[in-house]
Amino acid sequence: MSWDAVSAVSEVVAAIAVVVSLVYISAQVRSGAESFKTTVRDSSFTSLMEYNYAILADEDLAWIFQKGMRNLDELSEPQQARALHVFYAFFKLWENIYLHYLAGSVDDSVWKNNSKVLFAYGAMPGAQSYLRERMAIFEPRFQQLLRGLEPRRTNSEESLKGIYEAGQP
Repeated sequence: MSWDAVSAVSEVVAAIAVVVSLVYISAQVRSGAESFKTTVRDSSFTSLMEYNYAILADEDLAWIFQKGMRNLDELSEPQQARALHVFYAFFKLWENIYLHYLAGSVDDSVWKNNSKVLFAYGAMPGAQSYLRERMAIFEPRFQQLLRGLEPRRTNSEESLKGIYEAGQP
């Protein structure tokens, strides 16, 4: 066998090795991206669950959240102050999840099933009052989503009832 033939065979073997390496790297990148997506989604929803547990652990705070969502004006001044912070955290958590959804790290089905809670609470009169005064603190794409909640105001209580009766989160 001549050196030219050996050189040609080694170039073919090297080219095959490069292709195999690229396929392997591509698979690893996809796997890493999927793992990252899962981590982001899990982290976002873990934060939401921790928020829910904090509300559940404090009976007064749970009452302030529920009452404030219906009508902030029916709360005392100190309760309104607490409600504003609770609402801020609620909407910022959902903003984070929504931005991850837009970035593709939260699947459509996960967003559609879980966002029903945001849509139901966000359309309530107390939440709408809060959002009218503080819309500018949210990212523009999330503001656009929140503005779409306004027409649902009259159905928000029924929306919540339907979500929880159906056993959805």
